[in-house]
Amino acid sequence: MNKNLSFSNILIRVPNWLGDSMMATPVVSVVHKAFPKAKLTILAKSNFASFWKNFSEVHEVLVLEKGVAGYLKTISEIKKRQFDVALTLPSSFSSAFLHFAADIPVRIGWSGEGRDIFLTQVVPAPEPRKKHLVWEYLELILQGLGRPIPFPTFKLAFPLDLKISQEAEKLLKSLKVNVKPGLVALGPGATYGPAKRWPLVNWKELITQMLESGKETLLVVGGAEEKEYLSDLWSDLPEKHSKRLMSLVGKTDPRVLAAVLDECKLLITNDTGPMHVAAAVGTPTVAVFGSTSPAWTRPFGLGHEVIYKNAECSPCFQKTCPIGYICLNQITVDEVLRTAKKKLKGRRVVAGEKPPQGVLV
Repeated sequence: MNKNLSFSNILIRVPNWLGDSMMATPVVSVVHKAFPKAKLTILAKSNFASFWKNFSEVHEVLVLEKGVAGYLKTISEIKKRQFDVALTLPSSFSSAFLHFAADIPVRIGWSGEGRDIFLTQVVPAPEPRKKHLVWEYLELILQGLGRPIPFPTFKLAFPLDLKISQEAEKLLKSLKVNVKPGLVALGPGATYGPAKRWPLVNWKELITQMLESGKETLLVVGGAEEKEYLSDLWSDLPEKHSKRLMSLVGKTDPRVLAAVLDECKLLITNDTGPMHVAAAVGTPTVAVFGSTSPAWTRPFGLGHEVIYKNAECSPCFQKTCPIGYICLNQITVDEVLRTAKKKLKGRRVVAGEKPPQGVLV
């Protein structure tokens, strides 16, 4: 890529998943800094459109429509805007083909998945899952655009405004959540599969001990599809604690979830999307990892704690485990509780990260 090449109308195709979207947020700042006069447009799924609209650097958000008819409509909308370059963050075949079909003259993306033919600037795919996804995305931009990365440190972002905060406050009031003792959020689910989920019996014991030894109100967060799985957390809950364990499962969109997590002292969670939302709003996190790799998807930034046993078979990245979830079962309630209490006693400080040696060079 010619370093002197300039762009005035840039399209960024962002990831489809909540956590991956959070880890792509530094890209927006970097591209805006590299091309401050360019119009910057985001292409995202509908459930994340409102999130990206909150970024001051973003001029427009296009929605990736569903189905074949929607796909064709999206191509038509892209063509109308006459972008001069497209940055394709997902590694899927369809995302590269979409930009090709929309006749965007410069199309940047990773190699692989049979998509190289649809790209004009092919960036070699990184060694799978060896470095944090934030660095992978930024290296794609660095190599694809041929521009230096303009920041010494990086952090995730989730812009909040008064309206979003008021929506979160309204939700908590409607559920009669007592916020005065402080809030701690819990993310016991994971739609990926059981190999990401610390056993629910452990979560129940952790909740019991936190309710007995602390004063904070505990908020369980998760998607609507996790409601049935998480319902057992409230079974056998003593009446005296019934108002201190509250469910927000299925009751928040990404914007409201971010505002709620912003009000929390701490998030204790599996490797989930809300983990990255918490990191983006600066809420310290205690993250439990099983089949996935903290090196690749840990909560980004300084000030978080990861509990990971690095079993011989881990990380396997499988959704289910044929040999008994050794990686998760080695993590004890006492260890998670001690780590959480330590974070609650300290100051709420989450800072950006410097690129490790050999990254972004």
